[in-house]
Amino acid sequence: MTIIYLGVVSVIVFGVVLLVLYLGVNLLQSDELSVRLKRYVVEENDPSRRMNGNPTAMRRELSGSFLKRTLLPFTREVGQLLGRMTPKNSIEDLKRQLLVAGNPLGLGAQEFYGLRIAFLIIGTIAAFLILRNAVDRVNILLSASVVILCYLFPVLWLRAMVRSRQNLVRHGLPDALDMLSVCADSGLGFDQSLLRVSESWKTPISQEFGRVVAEMEMGVSRRDALRGMADRLEVSEISSFISIILQSEQIGMSIADTLHAQAEQMRIERRFRAQELARTIPIKMLVPLAFLIFPAIIAVILGPAVPQLLDLFKNF
Repeated sequence: MTIIYLGVVSVIVFGVVLLVLYLGVNLLQSDELSVRLKRYVVEENDPSRRMNGNPTAMRRELSGSFLKRTLLPFTREVGQLLGRMTPKNSIEDLKRQLLVAGNPLGLGAQEFYGLRIAFLIIGTIAAFLILRNAVDRVNILLSASVVILCYLFPVLWLRAMVRSRQNLVRHGLPDALDMLSVCADSGLGFDQSLLRVSESWKTPISQEFGRVVAEMEMGVSRRDALRGMADRLEVSEISSFISIILQSEQIGMSIADTLHAQAEQMRIERRFRAQELARTIPIKMLVPLAFLIFPAIIAVILGPAVPQLLDLFKNF
């Protein structure tokens, strides 16, 4: 038990040291000029702090839940502190995964590291509570499993979000291409068709179309905007669709005919994916059949005969 208490105390001391280091870094980075600018420029020009030309300390009502106002900012601050110590390659890879997942919860790479540390602390506390009752082999294995699962849970959750968003994009791409082809047949250009799809639907693919249109309005070329969408989603169907659209534009083919052909091709591929998933169902059913259904059937069939078999073997 002494080792467990020392471990918990070490974790608490480590957290306090990290917090002190972060506050010290912030104090060193904030010089006198920045403090004066924040006081006399930002606060003076804030309309909520002025009344009749004089700055006042108007009461502001707290908005948001307790979790958003306390735990989430602390997690982000800790994540930013730990992100400075993380290798650049890991940060870039995590940024890419968050971008493909659609930036869930508005988390950045550094905030995500803070979330992992928060779950690790929660797992450590849970392990301490488990070992507090009795230190035996079962509790040690259970506590170690809890710590490992809590540390890996954010990573598994992020991977699930990436797969889910990519599947939604694949599923909604044929319908989006059908609507693009209808808009092109009605006389709209490719950019206007993308805008119409983004305004009509609220799906991941329509949101990406809206982002492409917004980037083109900001001065980004169509090629770069579409390539950026392919890089953000990392879906093979999107990459092939964008490549064909750019090639059609380059050689002067009709966009409407290209969209019709692509929509039909995407529907065929979606049907093939559904058939492939349907063929994997028997294999997936083996686990519940072997561990749940077969034992129950054997117990129902052979259960009444067990006493008679035992009596028979006793006579021998």
